[in-house]
Amino acid sequence: MIDFRYHIVSIVAIFFALGAGVVLGAGPLKGTASDVVQAQANKDRDTVEQQREQLLQAKALDKYRDDYVAKVTAGLTDGKLTNKRIALVMMPGAAGDMADSIQESIEQAGGQVITRVALDSKLFDPGQRQLVEPLVNDLVTSDISFPADSNTYQRAGMILARGVAAREEAKPVDAEASKIISGLASAKLISLKTPKDRASLVVVVAAKPPTPAPDNASYNDAVDFTEGLDAGSAGVVVAGMPESAQNGGLLKALRGDSDATKALSSVDVANIPSGQMTVVFALVEQASGKAGQYGGVDAKNGVAPSADMVKGNN
Repeated sequence: MIDFRYHIVSIVAIFFALGAGVVLGAGPLKGTASDVVQAQANKDRDTVEQQREQLLQAKALDKYRDDYVAKVTAGLTDGKLTNKRIALVMMPGAAGDMADSIQESIEQAGGQVITRVALDSKLFDPGQRQLVEPLVNDLVTSDISFPADSNTYQRAGMILARGVAAREEAKPVDAEASKIISGLASAKLISLKTPKDRASLVVVVAAKPPTPAPDNASYNDAVDFTEGLDAGSAGVVVAGMPESAQNGGLLKALRGDSDATKALSSVDVANIPSGQMTVVFALVEQASGKAGQYGGVDAKNGVAPSADMVKGNN
């Protein structure tokens, strides 16, 4: 039989342990833990403040850079696109504010943006190919001659080009162009405000890549489509932001296609003023029958077309 004194000792031991815990919790250990937490909080607060200051400085430098470019290069593009009609073709998900800035730069250079064509995402959906293929064949006009080795999306680009563009200036939107525009819009592959005249040059506005980034091969159809646009116009410039020239972006896929880079120009910094000016110079270069890849991310032709192109007259 367990002794009564054993119970007493056990109870005393329990209370002693509880008491010691309370004393220690309210004593030196508690103070030490509190100091550690407070020190970490102060450190985190300092880090956040430093990051905030760095962000403010970066924004200030970005504003300085953009303002400097705008002031120092003011007038540099004046007249470069006089009498040129340009169509903006928006890839699915393309940023409207970047397109607005590109349009403003084109207009400052004397060009006229005659329409914006918004491409629907289902145009490049592999599951919709059975819709695109017969529609292309149905909308082909007598003055379109498809190359024997062309594919569905190159042909689709040529069809859209026949609707909104031409190799010569001031070609009207005739009955056949209207039929193409109506057919593509009715199939919900594009949306646009029908212009009076067709463009001679085209700017394709790329979207920021989604997350997670897709395989570069997923843009093959889009690259083929822009090649078709180029075949039916006087030239195409594909404009995007730096991310679009990295893995998972349209410009990355385009620049990996040697046939495409022989015909198409690209600019991977069209989200900043200097890049928007480069789009203008690239359009001028396209009109002269040349192509180049420009920007800051693996752009094999440098930051912009040559100084002669920048300084020269139209």
